[in-house]
This record gives sequence, structure tokens and C-alpha cells, in this order.
Amino acid sequence: MSEHVPENQQGDSDKKGEPRERTPEENPDVKKKDRIYDDLLSMVSKLILISPTDIVPESDIIFDLGLDSLQLYELVVDLEDGYDIRLPDEDLEKIHTVQDIVDLVFALAR
Repeated sequence: MSEHVPENQQGDSDKKGEPRERTPEENPDVKKKDRIYDDLLSMVSKLILISPTDIVPESDIIFDLGLDSLQLYELVVDLEDGYDIRLPDEDLEKIHTVQDIVDLVFALAR
């Protein structure tokens, strides 16, 4: 048997009949960074055979993820090809975390 819940007590909708939980309009820059982050997770997880869920923005690419110099080179080439950018060597030396890579690619891909 199903119970009938009066319409005014259902609670899952607002006055217009739309869901209460709505995500606000996202900034296009946030969407672009999210896409870069997702692409980066995919690239890194394929390089080192790790689940993307094990990678967080604060993950250090060498100490936490264990990328070696060849893997780093492959990652740079993939990012340059995928986003049609050139990652300068002096900027690469400043990169330590996954978020650093996302920020650099975002800045260069504008």
C-alpha cells in the first residue's frame, strides 16, 4: 500500500514545482577549470594507473603521485597538444600540485 502525502507536505518542490536544490549559474571560468581538471585526472590516471578518485587538487605530482621525468614529459606533451598551448620551462619548474597545473593551463589557454 502506498501512502498519500498531501501536495503541500511533499517538500521536494518549491512553489513553481521545480526542485528546491538548484545549482547556481556557474562562471564560465569555473567550468573551464573543471574541464581542465577532469582532463588532467584522466591523463594522470592513465600514465600511472591510478584511480582518478585518488587524485585531489592538492596532490603533489612527484611526491604524492610519483610521476617520473618521462611521465611528466608525456603529461606536458599531452596538455600542450590537447589545449594547443606551449608550457614554458620556467613555469614548469614552479609546478608542484595538480591545482598548479590546472591554473597554468587555464592561464595559457585563454
